[in-house]
Amino acid sequence: MARIQGIGASGGVAAGRAWVASTRPSPGMLRRVPPERAGEEIGRLERAIGAAAAELEAIRQAAGDRLGPGHLYILDLGRLLLKDEMLIGEARRRIREEGLNAEWAVQAAVDHFARFFEALEDPYFRDRRLDIGHAGERILSHLAEGPRGNAGREPEEPAILVARDLTPADVAALSGGKILGFVTDLGGQTSHTAIMAQALGIPAVVGAGDASRRVSTGDRLLVDGRAGVVLLNPSAEEEEAYAAGLRPRREAPEEGRSPIPRPAVTRDGARVAILANIVNDQELDLLPLSGMDGVGLYRSEQLYFNRRDFPSEEEHYAGYLRLARATRPMAAIIRTLDLGGDRGFPPALRLGQPEEREPNPTLGVRGIRFSLERPDIFKRQLRAILRASAEGDLALMYPMVSSLEEVREAQALLEEAKAELREEGRPFNGAIRQGIMVETPAAALCADRLARHLDFFAVGTNDLTQYTLAVDRSNKGVADRYEPLHPAVLRLLHGVARAARSAGIPAIICGELAGDPKSALYLVGLGFRSLSMALAKAPAVRRAICRSELAQMEELAAAMLECESAREIRALTSGSRHGAGRGRAGARPAV
Repeated sequence: MARIQGIGASGGVAAGRAWVASTRPSPGMLRRVPPERAGEEIGRLERAIGAAAAELEAIRQAAGDRLGPGHLYILDLGRLLLKDEMLIGEARRRIREEGLNAEWAVQAAVDHFARFFEALEDPYFRDRRLDIGHAGERILSHLAEGPRGNAGREPEEPAILVARDLTPADVAALSGGKILGFVTDLGGQTSHTAIMAQALGIPAVVGAGDASRRVSTGDRLLVDGRAGVVLLNPSAEEEEAYAAGLRPRREAPEEGRSPIPRPAVTRDGARVAILANIVNDQELDLLPLSGMDGVGLYRSEQLYFNRRDFPSEEEHYAGYLRLARATRPMAAIIRTLDLGGDRGFPPALRLGQPEEREPNPTLGVRGIRFSLERPDIFKRQLRAILRASAEGDLALMYPMVSSLEEVREAQALLEEAKAELREEGRPFNGAIRQGIMVETPAAALCADRLARHLDFFAVGTNDLTQYTLAVDRSNKGVADRYEPLHPAVLRLLHGVARAARSAGIPAIICGELAGDPKSALYLVGLGFRSLSMALAKAPAVRRAICRSELAQMEELAAAMLECESAREIRALTSGSRHGAGRGRAGARPAV
């Protein structure tokens, strides 16, 4: 027997024979296209895109009775990416300007964006990379003239699917009950593929390295989707050890099909706003289906990608106008430019010369620091946001703030922009709300002072954890020390929530913790009443909140604040008394 360790993506245990999916589509041999044939080759590309979109629509229709609207949106996102001008426009350009055939043009476009997004540690943009790759693979599969392989199809007998990667649509297409579970080489716990497996109740292990090469069709497998363990050709005794975990696979997906509780209200009547983190404009089309209460984080960085100059005011305005119209009457919060650090910075848009490199970009010119260094660029964005605010309830927030002086400088520039627009006779919301991203310890510790000058806080837990613990998440040598449950991080979060409450302003959580159902409960207990997350995370978080009581969440948070280590806190949140130390169930409420 061999043991393969991956990442548990969807709970449950499955045992059965392996069915190894064939290789994903490839661009094949390069074929040069003369200029006079470019139009014909672009036609081939467009037909393949149309066929891919039709295929995804058929999968969506077939999966409609098994998936709730909160998960169907993932399939809609796949269709919208097939119209993504950033991806498809790049492929067309490669055909026209470089003479590539359609297959190689698509692969070149995917690789182009994959290299950029792969360098970013921000999980939302990394998910964007995966989604673009999946869209490219589906187009390639329809451009291919030969056999398309068996990925996304089902075996004749019940089996465990093993593949290098699976798209969310591949998983949704597994409708005949023939797939007992699946294992993939790639992927993460928060990927759309993992979320789809959870919705359908399919035990799944992702990120399993070279599993698709180590396993052969017909091998006996046992998959533990909670522990992330795959046993290859286990003995009968080893399978029996897991027997207690086996249960009917159709038990879990009932949750995915059940109506999504709207709004998110605890059993004792506390309302929690569930907001959306918007990575790209395609997601705006999916907001009505998602049932979100608004947009807690609109990442304006998307306007800066794949270009050699800064966006014009009109380009900014067009994007924000679409946001305002897509979200009204709900509110939407726009984060001003936050590039640099682990989010990267396109070479052509760096502050200095293109060849200049910051020795420590995470602590360098990023967020509000860059905007204040370039007030001309910053005011261009502020003017566009103000103009769009005439069409909807928009708010803006400044990232990477570490001092009140930075807030005052940004607000002064906003007032200058307002004065200019008044003189020009352009309409805007003069009372537009302003907030900051609390993601530095300095901002968290001075939250009570900052709150006097702002309308809301939005806490970026990813960066706040990184800066508090002096841990570079992208450095494998210290990445295991990145601990969101560190007592210092929890105390900072508690202080921010308390400062916001004292000042009478909202406090939103925008980091990864907000989208985790277990973490969401203690965040509410700490005093946060607004959680902003990826659209796909909302259904599970809503259900967790609606099944809980605020009093219990506050009790848990108070006990966590009494703990002396992350180990104690994890033991407490897992329901274990071992190692709970000073954590006291009867401690006073957190806020």
